[in-house]
Amino acid sequence: MASIPSEFFGSRENTTIVSPDYAETISRLFRKHSHSALQKVLSRVFPSDLAHILDDYPKDDAGKIFFLIPSHRLAASTLKYMGQELRNHLMQDFSPEKLIPILEELPPDDRTDIIGHLDDGLAKRFMGGLDEESMREVEDLLQYETDTAGGLMTPDFFALSADTTVGAAIDAVRNLPYTEIVFYLYVVDDRRHLVGVSSLRQLILNDPNRTLAEIMNPRIIKVLTNTPSIEVAEMVKRYRLLGIPVVDDMDTLVGVVTVDDVISTLEQEITEDALKMSGTALPEVKQQSFFQALTTRLPWFLTALVGGLLASGVINLFGTLLADKIALAAFIPLVMNMAGNVGTATANVAAHGLTMRGTHWRQVAGLFGTELGISLVHGCLNGLVGGFIAWFLFKDNLLGQVVGLAVLLNMCFGALAALVLSMISEKFHASPNMISGRILTTILDLVGVLNYFLIAKIVLGV
Repeated sequence: MASIPSEFFGSRENTTIVSPDYAETISRLFRKHSHSALQKVLSRVFPSDLAHILDDYPKDDAGKIFFLIPSHRLAASTLKYMGQELRNHLMQDFSPEKLIPILEELPPDDRTDIIGHLDDGLAKRFMGGLDEESMREVEDLLQYETDTAGGLMTPDFFALSADTTVGAAIDAVRNLPYTEIVFYLYVVDDRRHLVGVSSLRQLILNDPNRTLAEIMNPRIIKVLTNTPSIEVAEMVKRYRLLGIPVVDDMDTLVGVVTVDDVISTLEQEITEDALKMSGTALPEVKQQSFFQALTTRLPWFLTALVGGLLASGVINLFGTLLADKIALAAFIPLVMNMAGNVGTATANVAAHGLTMRGTHWRQVAGLFGTELGISLVHGCLNGLVGGFIAWFLFKDNLLGQVVGLAVLLNMCFGALAALVLSMISEKFHASPNMISGRILTTILDLVGVLNYFLIAKIVLGV
């Protein structure tokens, strides 16, 4: 069933938005062992807020409060939203018999995600306790990579045959479990091939005697099971979808990725990109040891070190020029930083531009033209300012020309290098932010100082 969990909007258990004193109320009732009153409070808190409160408790206390949640459905939603560390503690330190009824209340994709993070032995214990249908759903979903549409999708979706009447489809919607919220009705043929899609609005407004084949939209936005999750997220965002169908190689409908799963994917992608720019990764933050974290970052720090040493070598290569014109040293940081700044900015714009516009040559040409034009204008303005400051400080026209030209050239080169590296990263599915944070900066530092001294040698005639 393509849906967002009902607790997102509120449920029949009278959940409400958490207020600042809920955490203190829960803590006070727990200390007093007032379990009956505590259960009433727990039933009124949104699962996401309750998960946030429990994440701040000592793990053992959080576990005790968790198992006081008055319904398995509310507990399941809370388990979904809580932090990985507390969730792992519950799964490892409490018996599967206590948790399996809660897991059964989760949508198949969330249940699979939780079990998939367990070690093999513990995962088998939980799998063995599930009912036959739930176990089969988990087994089917575990065959897909976690960062693909197959790994994100839920196998529960609302699909009817093309010859079903509108009236029969409305009756089918009414008979669905109340915990599910349907956004789209997917239309399939007798071989379960996806042939169309309809909205609830279309069902309500059409004649009950018409068939789904007559009212459906045959133009379907869909993805394959092996489509990368970030591409799925971008498609949902681009086309403003609440869910996107997933088909296998035979075009058979096998699942649906819902918007709540996409939000989680985008959040994780942003977090991972930010960490990659600093030379680290999400697994390191969560669980790597000191030595593992050290060795993970070391190659990128060594890359930066090599780049710095090469830049120092370039400066040493022009030692005679620098000795004759010591004032050149004052502007080395300026010309290097301007290239790095414009390169990083362009790389970020290019990463989003290539994702949103696509990689067709016309879109790429437009992006290149825009970014190079902006860099040229900025380079001229900054070059004029930098050249004027150099002349003003040292009363040297030639020095002003060298600084101005170096700033202009380096800003244009920084934009061009960022665009080229972004294209390469897009082609090989590498992280654009990793490229801009690690490789681009090293290249621009090296080329920036080389350009500076080559321009100085030409202009000064040394």
